[in-house]
Amino acid sequence: MNDITPQQAKSAVLGFLQGQFEKKSETEQKQLAKAKEDGDAEKFSELTLKIAEIREKYALEPWMERAANWMTKQIGFGTHISKGIHSSSRGDNINFSTNNLLPHGIVGHQSLREPILDASGNAAALPLFSLFDFDVNDGRKVKHYIIENEASFHSAFSNNEKISKTYFDIFRNLLLAQPTEPKSSELNKQTLWWHVDKDSYTCLIPLYPSSFTHYIYEHVNYSKYSDKYSQARKNRYNKSSTVEAYPDMLNIAVTKIGGSNPQGVSQLMSKQGGRNYLLPSLPPMIGRDFNFRLSKFKRSIFDNNALIYPARDAIQDIFGVMKKIKNTVDVRDTRKEAIDNVLHILFALVHSIRTTLPAGWSKDFALDMPYKYWLDPKRAALPDEQEFALGQTKEDWHEIIINHFADWLNALLKAEFPKQSSDIAYPEHKEWKREIEAMKKQYEREGRGIF
Repeated sequence: MNDITPQQAKSAVLGFLQGQFEKKSETEQKQLAKAKEDGDAEKFSELTLKIAEIREKYALEPWMERAANWMTKQIGFGTHISKGIHSSSRGDNINFSTNNLLPHGIVGHQSLREPILDASGNAAALPLFSLFDFDVNDGRKVKHYIIENEASFHSAFSNNEKISKTYFDIFRNLLLAQPTEPKSSELNKQTLWWHVDKDSYTCLIPLYPSSFTHYIYEHVNYSKYSDKYSQARKNRYNKSSTVEAYPDMLNIAVTKIGGSNPQGVSQLMSKQGGRNYLLPSLPPMIGRDFNFRLSKFKRSIFDNNALIYPARDAIQDIFGVMKKIKNTVDVRDTRKEAIDNVLHILFALVHSIRTTLPAGWSKDFALDMPYKYWLDPKRAALPDEQEFALGQTKEDWHEIIINHFADWLNALLKAEFPKQSSDIAYPEHKEWKREIEAMKKQYEREGRGIF
């Protein structure tokens, strides 16, 4: 792909070095301006000399000679890194690419359109990462041109074309990260894979999929903390604002890699502060046999323990938050998340009942009519059920269920905290109503209305 001339390639490299020089000499440049303003000739001369030394360090020839001959031996690149498994590992990194697609419904490194290269090694060599990550032309970086063997860059790293091509080849081999004799470390993990047909095994050494986990990290962060979605979450409480859909990510765990020095693991790990998100991989809590636990003699879904058991963990989370004295933002957010979890479970149970049981099943149950409207919606389509269908079209029964949910949650809290039961009253009831109404609207916006 020849979208850049040799002159433009050389200018890009020199532009990077100029930026590095300005960054490293910023303090001295400010001091030089002050010395000139103060008329301090001795200080001015001293700083001028020091700035000249810094400029020489970031001149093309000396910087590239050091980069190609020293930095490349101190740092390794790859999409899968060894130090992610153990921060002291000295094993090789690998730049993994394949044309083999994953089966439908499975995601992994192969799902990335353009994997990001990570770098690990001596921090003094990280400026080489910055060179490769330097933007040349509309998002295309130096590393892209090197990996693609773009001829325009063959002469960009030295005024001597032969030396520049040598440097180019060194940089390209480093970025391709395809060692002919991969080196492992005693700190890497090993998995023995037995081949029954060959009566032998292969020793597999897993590497950390840094590029993939960084992609997950950035997308989770954007969904949780971006201005767009943060504002959308605030708008749900503001009646004058336009309500927009936003994603919710529940049950996310965080694992820290690298301790207090994540840069010692890799450059991407440093950007993440060592934090890596773990998405839930859990069996469903709700079985299709829930209807068998729905009592025929109860008037409400909240009248027995059918909901308490599947929601027990989320309910315990609510209890845990309520025990905290301080009503901080973090505490309120944790409480809201726990209540949302209860509501997700409730709505999942309701969805299971509504979609798996035959139309008219509620005729044999003692449920109050609002619950029959809610849980047995297909009954309205049966012959001789015109009265049921008419009652289902009214929305006043929604409010009854919403009130019952708030009553149920308040009753759980009073039972858990009997000494504070008199303090659990209307304000809490109002808050629980607000939460279930908000969740109801969210489900409707997503096209999966549950009422």
